[in-house]
Amino acid sequence: MTIQQQEQTKPANVYRAGVEVEFIELHRSFGHVHALRGLTLHIAPGELIALLGPSGCGKTTALRVLAGLEQLDAGQVLVGGSGITSVPANKRNMGVVFQAYSLFPNLTARENVGFGVRLRKLGREERKVRVDDLLELVGLATHANHYPHQLSGGQQ
Repeated sequence: MTIQQQEQTKPANVYRAGVEVEFIELHRSFGHVHALRGLTLHIAPGELIALLGPSGCGKTTALRVLAGLEQLDAGQVLVGGSGITSVPANKRNMGVVFQAYSLFPNLTARENVGFGVRLRKLGREERKVRVDDLLELVGLATHANHYPHQLSGGQQ
């Protein structure tokens, strides 16, 4: 079995428990612009990080690569020790919240979070548990029943 075949049979399970994530010598260019130039990063299981830097330095590109929404020119992405560089986005069991977020103004925070979870076709109880976990993770459990206009910009 090739590495690519192994990667495709092992979708990343990064939900809540936390797994190790590694970027190894990531390179991605758009024409003459080098968004990622040899990015190497190790994130321990359960570790929370922030990517900081000026516009155009590759923060969003790195996240898009992790989610499978952007292809690398070179390098490797490992999740839980398994290479996922060739795994399609829909098999990675992860997502990205884009900078230009879109919330449904007629739905509560719980319902907005639940919208994405509902797409996974889970049972009702499992969806509720996942939504509660996600709201807790981002510090919005006490604001679950608030509408977007009732939340601060950061909470949104």
